[in-house]
Amino acid sequence: MIRHILLVSLLIHCTLAQPKGGKPISPPLPKRTWLTLHGDEPVVVANGGYSGLLPAQTDTAFSQANALGKRGTVLLCDLHMSRDGLGFCLSQLNIQNTTNAADAFPNRRKTYIVNGKEIQGWFALDFIADELYSKLQVTQSIFSRTDLFDFSPPTPTDLFLEDNMKSLVWINAEYATFYSQHKLSLLDHIKQLLEIKKDISYISSPEIGFLKSMGAVVRGLRTKLMFKFPADTNAVEPTTNETYASLLTKLSMIKTFAAGIVVPREYIWPVSKARYLEPSTNLVADAHKLGLEVFSYGFANDNYLPYNYTYDPQREYLQFVDNSLFAVDGVITDFTMSASMAIACLAGTRNASRKVPTLIISSNGANGDYPGATDLAYQKAVDDGVDIIDCSVQMTKDGVALCLPSIDLTPSTTAAGPFMSRAAKVDPIQSAMGIFSFDLTWEEIQSLKPQMSGGFNGELARDPARKNVGKFVTLSDFLEFAKAKAVPGVLINIENAAYLASNKGLDIVGTVTTALSNATLDKNSTQKVLIMSSESSVLDKFKAIPTYQRVLHIKEQVGFVTNETALEVKKYADAVLLHKHSIYSEFRQEGLTFNLTNLISCLHWANVSVYAANVLNEFQDIFMDFGSDPYLLIHNLINYGADGIVTQYPSTASAYSRNLCTGNPDAYKIQDLNPGDVIAVMLDPKEVAEYKPPPLVHFETKNFVTPPLPPVADIAKDDGGSTSNSTSNANTTDAPSPSPPPPPAQAASSATAPTINGAALFFATMLGLVYYKI
Repeated sequence: MIRHILLVSLLIHCTLAQPKGGKPISPPLPKRTWLTLHGDEPVVVANGGYSGLLPAQTDTAFSQANALGKRGTVLLCDLHMSRDGLGFCLSQLNIQNTTNAADAFPNRRKTYIVNGKEIQGWFALDFIADELYSKLQVTQSIFSRTDLFDFSPPTPTDLFLEDNMKSLVWINAEYATFYSQHKLSLLDHIKQLLEIKKDISYISSPEIGFLKSMGAVVRGLRTKLMFKFPADTNAVEPTTNETYASLLTKLSMIKTFAAGIVVPREYIWPVSKARYLEPSTNLVADAHKLGLEVFSYGFANDNYLPYNYTYDPQREYLQFVDNSLFAVDGVITDFTMSASMAIACLAGTRNASRKVPTLIISSNGANGDYPGATDLAYQKAVDDGVDIIDCSVQMTKDGVALCLPSIDLTPSTTAAGPFMSRAAKVDPIQSAMGIFSFDLTWEEIQSLKPQMSGGFNGELARDPARKNVGKFVTLSDFLEFAKAKAVPGVLINIENAAYLASNKGLDIVGTVTTALSNATLDKNSTQKVLIMSSESSVLDKFKAIPTYQRVLHIKEQVGFVTNETALEVKKYADAVLLHKHSIYSEFRQEGLTFNLTNLISCLHWANVSVYAANVLNEFQDIFMDFGSDPYLLIHNLINYGADGIVTQYPSTASAYSRNLCTGNPDAYKIQDLNPGDVIAVMLDPKEVAEYKPPPLVHFETKNFVTPPLPPVADIAKDDGGSTSNSTSNANTTDAPSPSPPPPPAQAASSATAPTINGAALFFATMLGLVYYKI
């Protein structure tokens, strides 16, 4: 049944090139000459199918890789053999971590010597074909990926070819010598496969003797023989008894029996132990001079990438295909969709004009590249093409307004060292202890260093070389910088105004108002000013200035809003900034979407814009539906109706906005995903229907309508600083009601499973791992 559904999805894929109504259609792109061997577009090779989502080497993984990849995507099957001589597509020789063999056959564990090394586990050659196909299930071998789809049997190689007669296919035969030692011939089996499909595109092996024997078999065919290098250059090639490091210097010899080489990424762009890119090797240039193609493997969006890529998976693909020196002839990847997007949509766009007008709003500047709210973070955001740079205003003890990610200095500065004695617990602000800006003078804060913190530790920590660089920025300096750089707009975030006024004698609202006036931004019609707060009383203070846009910050994750509340929001705000995961609900805390919430549609009905925050590049922050790919997440947030993308990585959002595929009906189609499509298609409908999600959290007026701001208390400053007295009155202005109103919004039934329409079927198998943080 699933195979039939996937076939339908593939057919639907061919009909979806037209952009949505209202989007401009670009003229067809001119044919580009690449720096590959033959000047052709690099090939995308699906490593075992769409294995970033589904268990590798299964029919569903192959079908989805075909459907989701760009035209000409190649499907790679790793060939292994059963005891009775039938071939199967299996990722590893030892199938212990790629199937349920250990559970299904607990007594069949064996030990073999493979290329001089002892390997213990479960092996395909210890099972007859019927056992492999009927009793084993292929499992996701990378434990950080979902195991929800571990239900397919191994794919026989003859069935793999029959199912993909019109597709480009690749057979990787890694262990010819080992199987030969056990009276099984990979060579003879491939001969049989060539009778099924004469145009197998590629056959690869790390064994020279095998490839030389294959030469006579494929003579006269269009099949290319590829010599594969393992990750370990010190490993010994079984035919010559030479190390692969030695063979790497003998490309002219390899040319005598192979059309190309297949190498790990690090052979081309080495990575230091500290996880930084080193200068590229000459391997691609040397191979191309000899007429050898070069394919690189090991690409996956959920890898721990070198820091140079700032966790942007597309930047890694582009590093291999869109640099000024060379382009590899193909990339072998677990995520065909992302590789296809990089090659077809993003390559060559450094100086392209924007195709997507959606606002790009920074989150403390380019906080993914530099410590947040520093001069370097803001400069990087501007260089990356951001539309709106933001300042979360904090107040010092002596009344200086500055930009910092939070009022608690401990996450974003080095205050925890010298000022630990100032740590305090302030319940109106946060439940945890903190060192707060209002307890330090501006001079004391200047003695600290900024500190980059992205919410992830260990392998996903951000660039350690930039951890403490940059300078703190005052509000006035921030505004002058924005004017000097002619940034389209600024966002000023104001929180804790009532506490600062009544408990610290600090007038944050008055300070911001004065700073904006001094910068003449209250009269400037060329630059947008967005005033953001989670409190209506703060927003109400700025309603008299028509050039300002007021933004309500919905800090908590919510899932439903009524028409009445949406209209109440409109009284105080022109836009809301909300958690991206408030836009869709989650299935069983499995990192998969379940349903689209009503927030965007209802707020749009009330004429309130919606900005989705906070979009990060780290794969752990992206739901699996989006393929561990921030570009696909951004694309679909916009598709759901987001009017702006708030991100700590403006470079990623900016690169997406310049992609060459938007509006071009002849280009690769970046996929529109409906929340819930993956589980609706891939799981048993009964299992989905039985899921009882927790009640949706309603966003209500009590969450943001706050009392008028109190007057600023006359508190004596121990540093002799001046104080001010002011009063604050909250006023509300009724917004005109939209006409005609829709029926009253109703919360979705918690027992209702997502439904899918015809077009949605196509998109139903895209995913990546996520934990979220705003």
